[in-house]
Amino acid sequence: MSKRLLIAFVIVDILLGLAVYRGYQSWTARGKAQEIVAAQEAAATELRDKGVTIFPEARDLVGFSLIDQAGAEFTEADLKGRWSLVFFGFTHCPDICPVTMKELAEFYAQLSDDERSKLNVILGTVDPERDDSQAMADYVAKYNDDFIGLTGDRSALSVLTKLLFVTYSDPAELETHEGHDGHAGDQGVDHTGHGAEAATPEDYLITHSGHIAIINPYGDFHGVIRPPHRDRDLLSVMRGLLAEGL
Repeated sequence: MSKRLLIAFVIVDILLGLAVYRGYQSWTARGKAQEIVAAQEAAATELRDKGVTIFPEARDLVGFSLIDQAGAEFTEADLKGRWSLVFFGFTHCPDICPVTMKELAEFYAQLSDDERSKLNVILGTVDPERDDSQAMADYVAKYNDDFIGLTGDRSALSVLTKLLFVTYSDPAELETHEGHDGHAGDQGVDHTGHGAEAATPEDYLITHSGHIAIINPYGDFHGVIRPPHRDRDLLSVMRGLLAEGL
């Protein structure tokens, strides 16, 4: 075999080797991409099964000013630096509110000290006429001393509730329709089904959304968790988010 022919064989072998290697790399890349897509789809399915929706793009929360259970101002700046779970209800609520708060308390108790340091659990009221700072302080303390309670006048509360897609009935309308069953229409999301009959200024219930809003450490609206709420699902979802950081 001539030297030139030998060199030609060597070159062909090298080119074939490169082609095989590149084909393997391409196949591996496709395989990894498929694995990533499959993992993402599985994660999305798991979240949906737990009633969780994570927004493709988080939404700004700006322009609200409320009062916390200690009487201090609470604004969007107080949401930054931690994840937050925000639920809106009221202290006279007979069913969904205490059930949700109980699940939040049980979930929170299972977190480590480090995990708790990265999370706020917040209850906002849809009944500011009866739920002042002291009422909120007494109510959230029944579940955990770390929990935050928010109130304010009805106009101020409406700013944040609209941003978080929270809908609720107006007690004033219940009071002016004596004998009406008090049920609000199916507007907004995640209604709990509270109602009121022959409501008086002192005795009424409020129909309100039942979802929990997820706020990320940038202070943006990150997603929602729909009812029914279970501590094990909250733990699974939030441990994943807390581990991600931002």
